Amino acid sequence: MAKIILVASGKGGVGKSTVSALLGEAFAFKKSPVLLLELDSGLRSLDVALGVSEHVLFDMGDIIRGSCETKDAIINCPFCPDLSLIAAAAKPVAVTEETIRKIIGEFGNYYEFIILDCPAGIGPELENAAKCADLGLVVATPDPSSIRGARAAGNLLSSFGVKERRLVIERCPLKAKKLSPIKNLDEIIDGSELQLIGVIWEDPATRDSMDSGEPLDDSNTNYECFRALSERIRGKNIPLGFK
Repeated sequence: MAKIILVASGKGGVGKSTVSALLGEAFAFKKSPVLLLELDSGLRSLDVALGVSEHVLFDMGDIIRGSCETKDAIINCPFCPDLSLIAAAAKPVAVTEETIRKIIGEFGNYYEFIILDCPAGIGPELENAAKCADLGLVVATPDPSSIRGARAAGNLLSSFGVKERRLVIERCPLKAKKLSPIKNLDEIIDGSELQLIGVIWEDPATRDSMDSGEPLDDSNTNYECFRALSERIRGKNIPLGFK
C-alpha cells in the first residue's frame, strides 16, 4: 500500500507545490510510482509544472461530482512515466476525507507514494487530508510569518493524528547573511517546533522548471536536495549539510 505524504504550509506562496512536484519527480525518477493529488480547488498549478495542462480532461471536481471514474482523471507526466497527477478542480469545491480515502482505496496498491498537495493555511481540506496521511511535510521560508504558520499547520496535523511531521525549509538563501531578519536555520526549526528533513535553496532555475513544465536539470543545485529529501523519507540516513 502506498505511503501517503501530505504537503502543507501555514502561509501561501512558500513553495509548497514546488516541493510536491519535485519530490514526486525525485521518487519517480528512481522508478517508484507516484500519484500527486492536488487539493487546492480553483488554484491548480501542478498541471503546469508537469507539462500536462492541455491533457486535463477531468479533474478532482469531476471525481467529486461523479462525472468520471477516478482512473479517467489520472494524467501521466510526459517526461517522467512513473509520475501521475489528478489535477485540482478548476472551480472551488470541497475535497472531503471520503473523496481522498476513495482514491487511496482504489489506487493505493498501484503507487509507492501518494502525495497530497494541500491548500495553504489550516482549513478543512488540510484537516481532511491529515486524517489520511502517514507523513506530514510542512513547508516554510525564512520569514517570521511563514514560521508562525508552519507551527500552526504542524499543530493541526498533530491534533488529527499525523505522528510523523517534518519541516522543509524552502527558498533558503545560499548565504547566511541574507537570512535577515532570521539569524540562522535553527531559529526556523525552533519556531516551527518541527524536526527538519530538508532544505531547498533559493534558485530562479527551480522556479523556471515549475513554470515551464520541464524536469529540474540534474546539474541544478536543488536536484540533489530533492533526491536527498526523497531518500530521507525512505528512511536512509543522509546528513543535513548546509553551505
